[in-house]
Amino acid sequence: MSVHKHFVRDVDTLASETCVSGEIDTGTATSPVTVLTPSSGYKLDTRSVYLATDSTAGEITASFPTSNKLLGKIYCSKFTMVTLRDIRITGGTNESVQISWSGTDTGAKIFYVIRYKEVQ
Repeated sequence: MSVHKHFVRDVDTLASETCVSGEIDTGTATSPVTVLTPSSGYKLDTRSVYLATDSTAGEITASFPTSNKLLGKIYCSKFTMVTLRDIRITGGTNESVQISWSGTDTGAKIFYVIRYKEVQ
């Protein structure tokens, strides 16, 4: 008779991930805004994206602009926020994340939170 031993490893995935957050004032900032840049030679591996706004018009997008990978988008006439949990979208080496907007209300605010890891 064989004996099987099972091991449980306590893994805290959040301990190896980082978040960036901030607010963009579209009344003073110009679209697009770079909100996250990896260390030289690394890629950003996104794990979740949250976007919110007080605008009632226009569109707001978070993306990797060089590889044209969309991380999240709000159609402000229908929604004021979007939460994308448990996603995994990886940008190119040295590729930043940008938030862009068009047609938003004058002086609208955009709040964002992006959870990510840096990978090679």
